[in-house]
Amino acid sequence: MVYLWLIIRITLLGYERIAGKKITTHEDEILSSWAFFFFSFLAFFPFFNHISFISLKSAIFSGTIYAFSFFLYVYALANEDASVIAPLYNMNVIFLIITTAIFLNEKITITKILGSLLMLYGVSFLKKDNNLKESYKNILKSKGAVAMLISSGLMAIGRTIDGYFIRNIDSLSYSISIYLIVSIYFFIVTMIKYKSIKPHIKIIKNKISPLISGGISNAYSYIALLNMFKYIDVSIAEPVSMSSALITAFFAKFIFKEKVAIRILGTILLILGAFIIYL
Repeated sequence: MVYLWLIIRITLLGYERIAGKKITTHEDEILSSWAFFFFSFLAFFPFFNHISFISLKSAIFSGTIYAFSFFLYVYALANEDASVIAPLYNMNVIFLIITTAIFLNEKITITKILGSLLMLYGVSFLKKDNNLKESYKNILKSKGAVAMLISSGLMAIGRTIDGYFIRNIDSLSYSISIYLIVSIYFFIVTMIKYKSIKPHIKIIKNKISPLISGGISNAYSYIALLNMFKYIDVSIAEPVSMSSALITAFFAKFIFKEKVAIRILGTILLILGAFIIYL
């Protein structure tokens, strides 16, 4: 059964960035963020009965951080190739090493350092140039890539907060509460910006197909991850989930005609680095 959940997790997570790219194309990033996250929340409809006051109260702090993180994620998808954003999405693994060491007193080990260095080296292949220095410069020149790196850092902070709260709260209830809170944040901001509901209706009409597929992919890739935890350790589930970046690269090549060959090598190095970190 674990293999079924694994396939579902990797496939949905891989396609999520493609749907996100479609949603953000020729659309305002903040409005796209609301639509993407709101439809992800709606996809949890069968589990709405899990929401509780305690989960909502606990999710407010991390939900605030995730709102900034997800906006930057959507901004990154709008301004950079999906085959670049997908691997950078996984850089939160390195940031997690730092945040968990500071706030949760987790140890920084040799394997974590070696894995992080391998991941950092893999990043250089995403914007490959004549040498490492120029490759990293190319990453830093990309607004989308930088936005994704910042998003990954915020995501790591959010995950660290999750690690604190999730000990006493149902994980599904907590997750749905975060989606609801973030959706509300984005709705408030877009209403202040547009002072009308018309842009919301318009983006739903124009992007209904990717919104549905993206929302389902986002929500149920998480459900698949929760089910994977019943069979395998987090230390295996997370690095394996990162292979979804290869699925994104596959879709990006055929849907958006992105040049992914050298980026696949970088993605593989990132995945190997994550496995070393979780040893």
